[in-house]
Amino acid sequence: MLLALMLSGCGTSPPSADADGSVAGGRSDPRPAVQSAVALQATLPPGVPGRLVFHANREGRHRLYTLDPATGVVSRLTSGTEYNDEEAASSPDGTQVAFTTTRFDYRTWDIALMDSTGGDVRRVTTHLAFDRHAAWSPDGRSLLFSSEREGTQAVFRVSLDTGAITRLSPPPERALMPAVSPDGRSVAYTMGTPEGFRLILQDLSTGDVRTLMHAGNAAGPRWSPDGAHLAYTRLSPSSSFIEILTLATGVVRPLIVEGLLAVREPSWSPDGEWIAAAGSAVSGEGEDWDLVVLRPDPLAAFRLTGGAGNDRAPSWIPR
Repeated sequence: MLLALMLSGCGTSPPSADADGSVAGGRSDPRPAVQSAVALQATLPPGVPGRLVFHANREGRHRLYTLDPATGVVSRLTSGTEYNDEEAASSPDGTQVAFTTTRFDYRTWDIALMDSTGGDVRRVTTHLAFDRHAAWSPDGRSLLFSSEREGTQAVFRVSLDTGAITRLSPPPERALMPAVSPDGRSVAYTMGTPEGFRLILQDLSTGDVRTLMHAGNAAGPRWSPDGAHLAYTRLSPSSSFIEILTLATGVVRPLIVEGLLAVREPSWSPDGEWIAAAGSAVSGEGEDWDLVVLRPDPLAAFRLTGGAGNDRAPSWIPR
């Protein structure tokens, strides 16, 4: 559902880059790199680190589950028959999970926290507006999220120490799906424009905003652990796939998987060697989502889950 609420070419010249590797100015679009499609393999090789938390409707309403890629064991993390839990995000130290839920008020979506074992669930936001897409700050002391609480969807930050909420994205743009850089200096997010969805980079100290892409539909950015790359979903009317933008050079790498018309919601592994995502052989009506893991270099793709139900929005939990 991470992109479901949003769905109602790159150029040829590279953007300039700052000394810290961030793309400057947004004056031009990143360069696409030619990338061959790879077949989806059934057996994951050894050495994939950590665990994944994701949401699925395997038992009716959406629940949170964990998956150990090394063993394939799936465990239910939340339960209940009267509400939905979605869009889990693991804390940087792996001890907590932020997620979106209707368990506190069936009329709306709130941000909540719980232990990584599923206990000590506590409410973080209380507004009647939909609060979604929680993302952790690197120090684990605040969460960024998107909300329409001020009329237009925007990115906000909530302090976990005080509960204070501040708006980060400038009005009047429609901003959603934030991701904080590993150094805590920037936030990348999706901006809705009349021409489509754009990737935005905002300096958290100055508020300066830069457009990373001016063409096509790109959404849901996620930082690599070293802060050098952004993985995101490239959307088209009939398909979707993951791309990786290298910020220092502006080069874009599409990660194309044979037999999957829709691949979305990337999440980097703690070592930066793998990307988990949700994939479906069908785009549009009749989608059946399963979790896959991609190795960008050299490109390879592996199936993690299968069967009935939709498995979506994976987030890596450090061991």
